[in-house]
Amino acid sequence: MKIVQLFKIYWPDNGGGIATVMESIATAMKGEKQEIIVCQAKRGRKSTVEKYQGIPIYRCSQLFDFASTPFSIRFLQAAHRRTKDSDITIYHFPYPMIDLAVLFGLVKGKLVVWWHCDFDKYKLLMPIYNVFVRHTLNKADRILVSAQGNIDHSNILCDYKEKCTVIPYCVDESYLESGKKYLENQKNGKQHDIVHILFMGRMVWYKGCDVLLRAFKQMKHKNCTLTMLGEGPLKEEWKQKAQEMDLTNVVFTGMVSEEEKKRYIEGCDFLVLPSISKAEAFALVQIEAMAYGKPVINTDLPSGVPYISIHGKTGLTVEPKNVRALADAMDKLVEDEALRKEYGKNARQMVEQEYTQEKMTERHRKVFEELLK
Repeated sequence: MKIVQLFKIYWPDNGGGIATVMESIATAMKGEKQEIIVCQAKRGRKSTVEKYQGIPIYRCSQLFDFASTPFSIRFLQAAHRRTKDSDITIYHFPYPMIDLAVLFGLVKGKLVVWWHCDFDKYKLLMPIYNVFVRHTLNKADRILVSAQGNIDHSNILCDYKEKCTVIPYCVDESYLESGKKYLENQKNGKQHDIVHILFMGRMVWYKGCDVLLRAFKQMKHKNCTLTMLGEGPLKEEWKQKAQEMDLTNVVFTGMVSEEEKKRYIEGCDFLVLPSISKAEAFALVQIEAMAYGKPVINTDLPSGVPYISIHGKTGLTVEPKNVRALADAMDKLVEDEALRKEYGKNARQMVEQEYTQEKMTERHRKVFEELLK
């Protein structure tokens, strides 16, 4: 079986949660012939072919970037050449260049569209782009989504329910293993007086970090710290906002390594995910924190987010953009250590049951085998 994955960017150039899913699929299908086709992260770089974790990565030169979309003739050419003998071709949505490739008949093999999120940011472009997206979905042999909420709340996917299959993302095995060791060591560990709250993610518009800062300011409990872990275009703006609000117990870490990230998770009491748009379709950071037995406060988005950490079971869910509700939820977890432990225990169990690499591998193989019958 030959599997080709298509997207705009991949490790080590970043790529965020989508690149993590691509890597999980590559790991799941180890032993099969695989290739990944993406663009160079920056204009001016020539097309290259290299191996990452044993898989050929075709990085195509780009002409320019518009609306977070690298435009690349080389990408179209590579997609055509490399999928000619492909059995399964996976389009990690959204990337309009791939919709063009599908429109021109350049993509071969059984077409699997991995629907990571709706095209929510550029509303003025939606009417035009929807035409291309629907053409792609009409051509697709299967559509994969990370949670049922991403089907139920999508204006587009509701018309393609019969093609959709839910495959939740998985947590990296290293998080499961180190999370297990951490929890075993914590059984007799000392409790601390200060409660540590953690945010993890890219500092971009839909993450809602400005809402989080205002909510943190309004909390009645002041024996807390807030660590903002991640990099992104809005980091300096939010850092300045924290200074203006005199939030001296807020720390911005910038980009950290995976090992450092794990230490921050260990050191926190709960995770907060204050996202404000369904552009946040799943949020891998939820299951990463849950692997360490950490409760999660998330928002009731029309996406997969509230389906991952469940309100009243593994954490709390609040209305998006509601500063007061978020502050109250944080206060509730700060003052109730027993509740944090209960939610944390449930969170770890849920990860072990639903969000492992083994489960993700099994689900992908089932889909691919069905398509190739």
